[in-house]
Amino acid sequence: MEESLIISDSCIGCGQCVKVCIRGHLAVGTDKKVHETESAYSCFRCGHCVSVCPKDAVRLKSPEGGVETIFDKCPVPPGSLAELYRQRRSQRWFDRKCTEDELRDLMSTLRYAPTAENSQRVEYAVIDHRFPQFMELLASILRSHTDEHPRLKQFVEYVDNGQKEVNNPFTWEGRQIIVAFARFPIDAIIPIEQLDLMAFAMGLGGFHSRWMLQAAENDPKRFMSFFPEISPDLQAYAVYIVGHPRVRYRRTVPRDERKILWK
Repeated sequence: MEESLIISDSCIGCGQCVKVCIRGHLAVGTDKKVHETESAYSCFRCGHCVSVCPKDAVRLKSPEGGVETIFDKCPVPPGSLAELYRQRRSQRWFDRKCTEDELRDLMSTLRYAPTAENSQRVEYAVIDHRFPQFMELLASILRSHTDEHPRLKQFVEYVDNGQKEVNNPFTWEGRQIIVAFARFPIDAIIPIEQLDLMAFAMGLGGFHSRWMLQAAENDPKRFMSFFPEISPDLQAYAVYIVGHPRVRYRRTVPRDERKILWK
């Protein structure tokens, strides 16, 4: 059995880690200590055992395996989080781009987003100085699809005319793009939405782009040719445009109630 954990002598055999292990990978032995065991599914390094241990006796076998934060309650009250959801709005009007430090701070929050089976197989691309070339690639892919929607035709014409206007029909005034690549759509969507909320908290803003994803769907090979450094088994599943807002939204806007089926 390949061991994935470091279990120190400070283990008191309380069994808390055993209770949270969904893989059945841990058991309390006759020595009253926790040990890794053979199970139908191998450890997928979710870290629940590390997080619940009262004695900090369990660590993942990796340089990043230490416990970074000790907490006993949610740092954000429910009311504050609900207010964040209400106040956040899509932002398409920007007065300037984000600095490199701002982008790095923003991207640093993505590592804690959940992924299927804790694969952590999500990679990102930040498009900044190669923005015009990326627009040209999108137009070359979508050119044969302009009859599907007026916005596609408008965008291709914008690129063909030299991208001279401020209002790009896909990004409006935005000039920086973040693309998330993953094995499954949900693994990319969750972190990009977390990024969206963090951008709002940082005084930045942005919006999700559906049209750029259409280019990735229409011709994934050509789309991915712009990102040769991305692992070949990943696909683009989320695109986000970001910048400094030049418009201040002053109030929330009522939304329709969502249909909820209770069974």
